[in-house]
Amino acid sequence: MPISAPDLAIVASLSIADYLRNQPIDQIGTMHPLMAKLMAKRKKLNPGVNQQVNVRKGYGSNFTWSKGEATRTFTKRDTTEQATFNWYTGLDGMYLPWDNLFAAGIHVDPDPASKGKLVPTANEKVIITNMISEQMESFELGFKEKLDIEIHRDGSSGSDAIVGLDAAISRTPAVGAYGGLDPATKTYWRNYFAGAVATVNLAATMETMWRACIRNGGAPDFILAGSTAIDAYRSILTLTQNTDAGKVKRIDVGVGEGGSTGLFYKGVEIMWDPTFSALDTLEAPAASALWEKRMYFINTNHLLYEDDGMDIYSPASPNNIRATYVSVDVRARLKATRRNAHGLIIVA
Repeated sequence: MPISAPDLAIVASLSIADYLRNQPIDQIGTMHPLMAKLMAKRKKLNPGVNQQVNVRKGYGSNFTWSKGEATRTFTKRDTTEQATFNWYTGLDGMYLPWDNLFAAGIHVDPDPASKGKLVPTANEKVIITNMISEQMESFELGFKEKLDIEIHRDGSSGSDAIVGLDAAISRTPAVGAYGGLDPATKTYWRNYFAGAVATVNLAATMETMWRACIRNGGAPDFILAGSTAIDAYRSILTLTQNTDAGKVKRIDVGVGEGGSTGLFYKGVEIMWDPTFSALDTLEAPAASALWEKRMYFINTNHLLYEDDGMDIYSPASPNNIRATYVSVDVRARLKATRRNAHGLIIVA
């Protein structure tokens, strides 16, 4: 018994929806630490063209000392600016050619009127499920990998690309508008940045950046770094080991365990991000801007990811292609609500 094209579209859409939505977020923790961290504090994206966020630029205080009948001054507080953050739509999709299904033993009836009238046999249901399942893992991994890459980038890859980490925590913090605010004139709208940092100066620079972040929004709770930056940090550490002559020794020159670096700064683990290597290949930045050389100090209270969940549906097939299509869309944005609470170091 064949299956109708409309029924196949429903089966495919529901299968992908169940598969993607049931994937636990912690499974991407090691491969995609930035996305895992942002997803942990993910907010619901509400409908609207964009979002206006009130950004505090100062307190507007006119505090002074006074005695007797000295004249007192009063000021009208002007303490906020509005930053504007747009959302962007990420798309992915797959299709099942009917000829491939036919070769596997399934005939697809293209007649829309056959919807709900054709009942596949148990064996045909198994074949359909297996064929769809074969697509699932690569589809899921590819979707997450691409979304993670784009969350890192600055939005310049396309006019409709999400404005991500590279813009929120900039290598040129005094240049270029972000959220509609110009940091050239609004100094509070600049993240900390230090480039070409020699290894011998790395610890001192990290201390300076840490204090700058605390001064402007609290201690960073997430440190993300590339391989070169992590190796530079590790090289300045001295590990002293004491031996106990009466016990069997286990010596391990490695630091950390599994995917963990085992390296910390001020109690915050420095997370290695494998995506940095992929971005160096994709973007081919100048040597002074390589992702693998970067170390981000991030305060996740002021770097927020929002999306509206995944829309999964089956669009109509083109009239010249015999296939069933399934699309996955996500509307998302990344917003830094306090840029000066974050910092970036690039090692030499």
